[in-house]
Amino acid sequence: MTTPEETARRAERERVATAATPILGAPIEHLRVSWGGVWSGFVIGLSASILLGMLGLAIGITAADVGPGDAGAAAKGLGIGAGVWAFLTLIISLFVGGMVAARSGAALDRPTAAIHGALVWGLAVIATIYLGAAGIGLGASALFNVAGSAASQAGGGGVIADLTSGDANRMAARLADPRTASTVASATGMPQADVERILADARTRIQASQNDPARAVSEARDALQPIIARAQQQVAATAAQAKPYATGATWAGFGALLVSLAAALGGAMLGCRQVREEAIAPAM
Repeated sequence: MTTPEETARRAERERVATAATPILGAPIEHLRVSWGGVWSGFVIGLSASILLGMLGLAIGITAADVGPGDAGAAAKGLGIGAGVWAFLTLIISLFVGGMVAARSGAALDRPTAAIHGALVWGLAVIATIYLGAAGIGLGASALFNVAGSAASQAGGGGVIADLTSGDANRMAARLADPRTASTVASATGMPQADVERILADARTRIQASQNDPARAVSEARDALQPIIARAQQQVAATAAQAKPYATGATWAGFGALLVSLAAALGGAMLGCRQVREEAIAPAM
């Protein structure tokens, strides 16, 4: 036989549980974002990220053992370790941030807690992009643009563009520069003797058309076509080599974003459960 006190405690527990669970089709009035809780979670998560980052840096420097001839292997090992540690730091800090946001925001139900965790994650991503700390979240287009820019530079795209720009006098001055042949040969992979021959032909055409500057520029660019074609081939080959790395970096960044969001939501769910337990406990 239950006593009046037990009946009252049971009724109070049912009331709290009902208030913490939204009824389908009813107005969800308690789905209110506590920005104080969100900012608290963001600040704590950011502080945890900085703390773990400094810890990883200290461990990496302490554990580094670079001997003669081992600089390349040591740098590769440190790079891999730093990447793994950065990923773990991101997950742990966002988990803590989501949990703090849900608890300090007094989120009683999972939807509210999820919103708090997602907002902490969003602020963390924006802060990361703004500070340029990891590079995650810049998008596939940015990664491919970087890869394309690197390929263009590796293939001598900038060198050839400078070589064929400007008026006839500027082109003639660049073609006569003794450093031009070695720079173009290094950028395109062509034998320097062939490059010197092509540059000399371009200078000759410019001199033969001094009275017609427009024609001189056109003749010089026609003479430089073998170099331009070789540079374009070099760019295409370098871009093809860079594509797998850019693709891998893109998918890795996307996966890191998803996992970090899951960590923030998981922390928020834990914080929500603790809030609900603390709300029910006094009634028991």
